Amino acid sequence: MTITWFQNALCLVEEGGELSARRLSIEIDGQTIRALHDPEAAPTPGCDVIDAAGLLAVPGLVNCHTHSPDNLARGTSPDLPLELWSLTSSAAREGRTSREIYVSTMLGAIEMMRSGTTSVLDHVKISPDIDLEALDAVASAWADSGLRVTIAPIVADRPIIETMPFDVDDLKDLDLSGYGARMPMPAAEQIAVVEAFHQKWHGTGEGRLKVAIGPSGPQRCSDDLLVRAGDFSERHATVLHTHVLETRLQREMGFRLNPRGMISHLGSLGLLNSRINLVHAIWLEEDDIERIAEAGATVVHNPVSNARLGSGFCPLPRLLAHGVRIGLGTDSAACNDGVNLLETVKWAAILHNLIDENEANWVGPQRALKLATSGGADVLGLHNAGRLAAGMAADMVFFRLASPAFSPLNDPVRQLVLSETGSAIERVLVNGREVVRNDRSMLVEEAGIWAEAAEFAERNRRDNQSALAATHLLEAPIRKMRTRYGINMHGGCSCH
Repeated sequence: MTITWFQNALCLVEEGGELSARRLSIEIDGQTIRALHDPEAAPTPGCDVIDAAGLLAVPGLVNCHTHSPDNLARGTSPDLPLELWSLTSSAAREGRTSREIYVSTMLGAIEMMRSGTTSVLDHVKISPDIDLEALDAVASAWADSGLRVTIAPIVADRPIIETMPFDVDDLKDLDLSGYGARMPMPAAEQIAVVEAFHQKWHGTGEGRLKVAIGPSGPQRCSDDLLVRAGDFSERHATVLHTHVLETRLQREMGFRLNPRGMISHLGSLGLLNSRINLVHAIWLEEDDIERIAEAGATVVHNPVSNARLGSGFCPLPRLLAHGVRIGLGTDSAACNDGVNLLETVKWAAILHNLIDENEANWVGPQRALKLATSGGADVLGLHNAGRLAAGMAADMVFFRLASPAFSPLNDPVRQLVLSETGSAIERVLVNGREVVRNDRSMLVEEAGIWAEAAEFAERNRRDNQSALAATHLLEAPIRKMRTRYGINMHGGCSCH
């Protein structure tokens, strides 16, 4: 097996809980970092030596939340809050062919790898029903991309009318028979599909592919389905990944599930534990943060989509102060309009300055970058990723120092987080294999994927008009419900 030696790179390594820049030579043996050497050390005889003196070596970024089926819907959604945004975006995700699903997944893979992401959790919604063939298309794309991925198929079994806190008056005089005519796939059958998918794909791709489970959200799942999902997570020692309390309406729905709210509801079902990823976690109750911390549960912060949909502020500084493990996610390309995690890292570093005038509580570039590397790896249970250290997987990104973001070079961490967009990336490695070199994916024929995506998008614009019109039947009831709860197009966390 070939040994590669990156000579004299400027490396971001964790020391004493902080990321610091040190000149080191990186020795890679196959898929693993064998050692970090003093830059004056002689290379191992017979290895491939690469002069890295002009490069900044960074642990590969970990995107803890995205939805690959949404990549074809980039740029199609207007500026609306989540519940109304969902009406306009859902039609574009219905009835995809396996090839469309493959291309949509690959679109995200290309953008992520070219902006420094090496690991990702894909929360996959297959519409109208979870389907093994469609999931196979997702997994095939990730396998071909070369990236490290945890695929969490979405399961849900509540009709849409039961997922929001409607009152009778909100729905009167409307013919909503179409929303209840089609029964969701039974919980046991959904779990059986995920079991079959796990058996087929978990641990494949030289160990790069993992399979988890992803309840859409507690308000969208029966208790039976949630408990079955928890059992799957425990038996397979994998994460349970779920949207939680993204909007104020979801908070109100949580009270209908449990008088103490959504987090208490999850706790009552035995799901609040170290395996659960709570995605968004914006509208928390006063004691929820302590409960999350005590359970060892994790939170995935998606600041860009939270802002795009007007959902509110995740209480990130308070979560961190309580020791809650945090990862960062881009969320969907249909509600973020991209999947560049570097952008998310910058937002995480500075967004919360707006709600706390005490700079001692600000997140800052150093902490934000750790959330995107070792923090994200911990959230996803990737114990061999997220750090540059001996014995870790060779997942890393090399940035050219001779580039606008790093000229002049004063603080590599600060400049990477606040100035770099991915334009300075020279190469990206996953499992020791180059997946990007000089602005080009090494394993993917990018132009062909982009051309297919354009064809699919044009066809979907034509074919989805009737489906889109049908979804708008709920627009008036949702707006009426929002008014009833006094929502004036602004969000926030009740625990601030």
